[in-house]
Amino acid sequence: MRQRRYPLLLGLALAAPTHAQPAPPNTQGVQTLPSINVRGDAPDNAATGPIQGYVARETTTGSKTATPLLEIPQSVSVVGAEEMRDRAVQTVSQAIQYVPGVQITNFGGAEVRNDWIVLRGFDAKLTGDFRDGLSQLPYDQIRARTDPYALERVEVIRGPSSVLYGQVAPGGLVNRITKRPTDEAFGEVVLQAGNFDRRQAAFDIGGPIDQDGKYLYRMTGILRDAGTQVKYDSSHRYPDDLAYIAPAFTWRPNADTSLTLLTNFQRDRTDGESRPVYPTHVPVGDYDFNRYDRRQYAIGYLLEHRYNNALTLRQNARYQYGKLDQRDLYNLRLRPDGHTIQRYALVSKESADGVVIDNQAEYRFQLGRVSHTLLAGLDYKFQDGQQWYRQGMAPDLDLDNPVYGQNIPYPSAANTIIDQKDVNRQLGVYVQDQIRVDKVVVTLGGRQDWARGSSRNRLTDTTVEQRDTAFTGRLGLAYLFDSGVTPYVSYSTSFLPQSGVSMDSTPFKPTRGEQYEFGVKYQPPGSNSLVAISVFDLTQRNALTPDPRNTNFSVQTGEIGSRGIELEGKANLTRGLDLIASYTLNDVKVNKSNNPAEEGNTPIVTPRHMASAWMNYTLPDTVFKGLGFGAGVRYIGKTYVNVANTIENGSSFMVDAGVHYQVDGWRFAVDATNLFNRETIVCRNNTLNCRYGLERTVIASVAYRW
Repeated sequence: MRQRRYPLLLGLALAAPTHAQPAPPNTQGVQTLPSINVRGDAPDNAATGPIQGYVARETTTGSKTATPLLEIPQSVSVVGAEEMRDRAVQTVSQAIQYVPGVQITNFGGAEVRNDWIVLRGFDAKLTGDFRDGLSQLPYDQIRARTDPYALERVEVIRGPSSVLYGQVAPGGLVNRITKRPTDEAFGEVVLQAGNFDRRQAAFDIGGPIDQDGKYLYRMTGILRDAGTQVKYDSSHRYPDDLAYIAPAFTWRPNADTSLTLLTNFQRDRTDGESRPVYPTHVPVGDYDFNRYDRRQYAIGYLLEHRYNNALTLRQNARYQYGKLDQRDLYNLRLRPDGHTIQRYALVSKESADGVVIDNQAEYRFQLGRVSHTLLAGLDYKFQDGQQWYRQGMAPDLDLDNPVYGQNIPYPSAANTIIDQKDVNRQLGVYVQDQIRVDKVVVTLGGRQDWARGSSRNRLTDTTVEQRDTAFTGRLGLAYLFDSGVTPYVSYSTSFLPQSGVSMDSTPFKPTRGEQYEFGVKYQPPGSNSLVAISVFDLTQRNALTPDPRNTNFSVQTGEIGSRGIELEGKANLTRGLDLIASYTLNDVKVNKSNNPAEEGNTPIVTPRHMASAWMNYTLPDTVFKGLGFGAGVRYIGKTYVNVANTIENGSSFMVDAGVHYQVDGWRFAVDATNLFNRETIVCRNNTLNCRYGLERTVIASVAYRW
């Protein structure tokens, strides 16, 4: 048996927050649901715990320290559990679709296998996939598609973030914050039913185990048996099934030390790439053949020890494992009769495991009028993945009279097209100083990374190894006016290693990103609102472009520029009235390329304009107390199908809406996404590779909390 050596998990005794603070009384006269009001941790954990309402005041995602959003010199958005509940979001992608600079529809919008997320024009689905501040180590199709019910909040940092997180694409990252043990005992059960044969049950319970509150627990579970809008026949739909369980445990031996254990197991089952053939809505797959069976589990911990009022040590770590069995059918070509397609089968098996560790030392001190929050860290990431793909011909499908349940042969080993093993390591050392002089806040950070990767092709018995080093940084300046207006300016950089080699077998260099950002954040003193506007200029260099000598290979002569304006507002305007709104102007261009057809053009499926707004109102103390309504609109501008920008995908405008009623711990709700069932179609590269957007989805739910 092969032995694998992981780095020593430094047993730093790290620091616990102080005692939990009960939630404030409900000022709306409406009985709110306990799990929203439960303070999962102590006041020191306001940067990771539940949000009262829609407006967060602190976060750790933008700095790895508990920092007010106003003081972070970069665009950071936070979506809390209450907002996700009110909007009835079913995926992390839906949770952030009202956030500026975020595009979730570049793959059609109806994708249920993974979260397809683009930030400021750059793909973030792999390198920007984080949970509790640690990478979720996605590998090909083994990605942790977390259900929002498992999360306390979802946070988005836009722009280069390598100074704190290492290998990240320049658009930014999405950090999912897990529900954690609570000081107060509570419980919740939620039942859902909806169109497309959707049925889901979930529960969330937690609280102290002992009277002193040294031992806390939480258990969250989800079980879903559901179909989707893709329908084979009257008896079979494309499935979207999920089983999820997440036990969590906290030990606080004293006021200064805390250890939280976070574990989860998840199994997803769908039918992979059985997408409909455009424009017929007929699935190309077969319910007796298609399979997407993914199992994942993770175990990790958050360890903290506060030595004194100045020094706090932390260590966050996680081990995770994933396994996937995938079978897909694809459209090869249309027969001369115009209604029969020739298909081929593509099957794969994948597995991956790895470990992520982040060690931090935070030191707060004062030098005269100057206060410092100094953070020093060392993180390590290891991943070992392997996969093989096989392909073979499959029976034809008549689009006018599709027959499913066919006997489709499984491709043999002789038809293997990929068989490889990939091992990647990253070691990073970073330092950040948040300096405050009166109303001036300076954020200065630097990081050195060492990345090493190897990819072994088992078909050719060859191995390609890559070693990369990079220095990244961030410099930001903000001024805190007494009025709540905070202008800021920042410069930040990123790097991302590129796998593969050129035609002469030279490994590719990492892509480099740099961004200039200027913005203004506004939070009136004493208000429950936050408005932010940012202007940015982001450039990625060393992008891959086709080799003019042989277009089957690539060279690194490309450059992509992304400039834009983002506007975001969140507010509790009156009792029971919450409002969010956003607007994005994103001008993305291919500045340099060996392909004359794309140079100076916009990358495919990248909108220039996006806008959204959501309003939720719960009636105050009247005869209808507890009754509430929500409505939202989303607009995505036109995009280009091909790199030459000669074919367009049309713009889309959708309406979401819901009604809910709360009484005595019960909550009843009916929510609709794409209420008026507007059809959207996203084509990529040509008009044959097209996907449909999400059709009208209606979900009724009942929840009881105690």
